[in-house]
Amino acid sequence: MKKYMFSLLATVSFLVSYAQNMEHKNFKLTVKTNVNGNHPRLYLAYQMDGQKIIDSAEYECDKKGYVFVGNVVKPLLATLVSDPNEIGLSALIQKTRTGDKIDLLRVYLHPGNILLSTSGVLEIGKFTGSKINVDEQKLQRLLKPIFEKQMETSLMLRSNLDSLTATSLGARLDSLKDSRKPVLKSFITSNLDSYVSLVSLSEYAGPFPEVNDTYALFNKLSPHIRNTLLGQEYNKFLKDLQDLNIGAVAPAFIQNDTTGNPISFSSFRGKYVLLDFWASWCGPCREESTHMRQLYQDFSNRNFTILGISLDAADDKEAWIKAIKDDGLVWTQVSDLKHWENSIVKLYSIKAIPQTFLIDPNGIIIARGLKYEELKDKLNTILPKE
Repeated sequence: MKKYMFSLLATVSFLVSYAQNMEHKNFKLTVKTNVNGNHPRLYLAYQMDGQKIIDSAEYECDKKGYVFVGNVVKPLLATLVSDPNEIGLSALIQKTRTGDKIDLLRVYLHPGNILLSTSGVLEIGKFTGSKINVDEQKLQRLLKPIFEKQMETSLMLRSNLDSLTATSLGARLDSLKDSRKPVLKSFITSNLDSYVSLVSLSEYAGPFPEVNDTYALFNKLSPHIRNTLLGQEYNKFLKDLQDLNIGAVAPAFIQNDTTGNPISFSSFRGKYVLLDFWASWCGPCREESTHMRQLYQDFSNRNFTILGISLDAADDKEAWIKAIKDDGLVWTQVSDLKHWENSIVKLYSIKAIPQTFLIDPNGIIIARGLKYEELKDKLNTILPKE
């Protein structure tokens, strides 16, 4: 079972940014409600430039709703959450991890006015004048039956299960993930002038897509969508995959370790190095820690090491350091603490984690995206015997 983490919040499937060439511009999100009586506090959570931003708003009688304002460089996918019992956002997120349902809605923040009208439940609210969010809701309605089964299966996996049951549930998760693909493809081909289709293409194609097939689908999108900054970035990503093929020179970089000391990738020349992209908040990454420890234990005395590259954000630094200690990751770890904006992540066109690249002593890519057993077999084949 191969699992990837695409986002920070477990309550949201994917956190993807859509961008245009623009300076900071104001957004105004207004949530209108016609419900009388008590009105819960609303939270708005999103990521920008590697920073977690959490805003909240109370009901304003004169506006008959809630108002959020802010600045964005580019439209960003956020999560709007209702707190009827005043327990706070952290407690609300914790409830989702135990299977409790909370009232939340994915919303794109973008320059201009965004109006959401609801009868009191965010999930059934309707957007006006925001094609981005209308299209997003359309897609999420199509994916909802699959998403609910994924959440149900994930919760079952958190129970104390025997290995056979856990393996079976893992296979079910993989199957459910695959079942999203025809839905995504159908949405993309039916909405060629929607940037939500461009965002969906990233999930549909996966972290290491078949370039020719993906280009064929990408080129069906309208010129307007392909020429957005996101379209240009995805086009570059596909081209970069060719440059990051096996046999290519691994891009060089310098990034700080946990103590702030700069670590140069070139200092690892002469060794086989496994670049391990992960984050403290990424559940599948943390599960892979056992395999990473085993690889290091088995091969570190055979001219092999691991270099961890974290996608943690600045306010997750303590969690990053704690995860390193808790998971026993004794090899070098680096991060610029910019979340998905990490410069090495961009350099290696990482779209999902955990992800790995195996580099030889001359700095040449010799494998990427291998599972644990495949990595172990590969290392046993290429590394000098003790």
